Amino acid sequence: MKKVETVKKSLRDYEALISAEKIEEIESLSRELKGARVLHINATAYGGGVAEILHTLVPLMNDAGLVADWAVIEAPGEFFELTKRMHNALQGKDDKMNKEDKELFLRVTRENAQRYSFGAYDYVIIHDPQPVGLPEFVDFGEARLVWRCHIDTSSPNMDFWSFLNNHLGYYDAGVFTLRDYAKDGISINNIVEIPPSIDPLSNKNRALRDDELKLAMKKLRVDVGRPIISQVSRFDPWKDPMGVVDVYRVLKEEFKGLQLLMIGAMASDDPEGWEIYDDLLRYAGTDYDIKVLSNFHGVAEIEVNAAQRISNVVLQKSIREGFALTMSEAMWKKTPVIGGNVGGIPLQVKHGVNGYLVNSIEETAEYTAKLLRDKELAREFGEKGHEIVKEHFLVTRHLVDYMRLFKSL
Repeated sequence: MKKVETVKKSLRDYEALISAEKIEEIESLSRELKGARVLHINATAYGGGVAEILHTLVPLMNDAGLVADWAVIEAPGEFFELTKRMHNALQGKDDKMNKEDKELFLRVTRENAQRYSFGAYDYVIIHDPQPVGLPEFVDFGEARLVWRCHIDTSSPNMDFWSFLNNHLGYYDAGVFTLRDYAKDGISINNIVEIPPSIDPLSNKNRALRDDELKLAMKKLRVDVGRPIISQVSRFDPWKDPMGVVDVYRVLKEEFKGLQLLMIGAMASDDPEGWEIYDDLLRYAGTDYDIKVLSNFHGVAEIEVNAAQRISNVVLQKSIREGFALTMSEAMWKKTPVIGGNVGGIPLQVKHGVNGYLVNSIEETAEYTAKLLRDKELAREFGEKGHEIVKEHFLVTRHLVDYMRLFKSL
């Protein structure tokens, strides 16, 4: 297990984006919690929404007067292959956890526990299944333990769920994007609802200079004179990337110049991503208006930012979804969105108000075409989406939610 270094951030930089009431609440909570020691533990320092959130949330906790650290577990590739299977199974995929799987999980957990040397904390937040077993092997002393689950475990594969749930009795609270995500019979009594958030000042979400936008478009290899639709997400079967290509092919019959951007980040805890990426390339074939890009093509935060700004519509055609930060990212940039009617997407997208919720390829194509044809409707959706994110899904709200939780514990 090793600590992650973060860049210093200041709450003062966010004051122009939030209400005076929110600033006052942060200041009040800061006085009450000043000096409280906080440790976040997860599986990876880059790739995916959890790491992205922690790169902002941890520095802001420190700026608010807490003493916050972040550590990641260390594990061999076969462990992350197992936990990716676990991730999928906890969202309902059929699978079986055998004796060797359980022994591998416990061995890696025990090895990380033996390397734990970070001292005492008041609050320890353990994110997702990968490090969930640490309290069994680490003496966290008087710390209040929180398990933060970023996926929908409401209808899990029971074989994997039973194994996971055996580790949850150590925790004082469980944090889910929606309370309904917590499976009945969970071994944690205190369930708290805290949705994720975006950092409006990060490279992925801040306003871009003209030169940055121009360079990013060159990397993306798109023609801004023609319509663009995009999906930004991990290469994951639950994100239905092949279904997005099917939507594009339906739309291409009417919108001859249409381009599709498929952008994903490869994370160290997601070995399945490469398989999906290869399958997607084969599925896209030789259509050069489909761009399948990742961080290994030099497509990083600024390029994602640019893609979401220049797209006519941003899709997130998920089949199962914890939250989908990409919806809030696109809405922050006043781009209209269409998302699968699952998980945390309906928290962000109000059907017919700031986007559309869909259940099929046909619906996705129909509503995307509507937004491509009606520029005024697209503009209206973009404006309303921006206001929804400003009110509910910025990192400052996320910080307040955690501080409230700490106070209650």
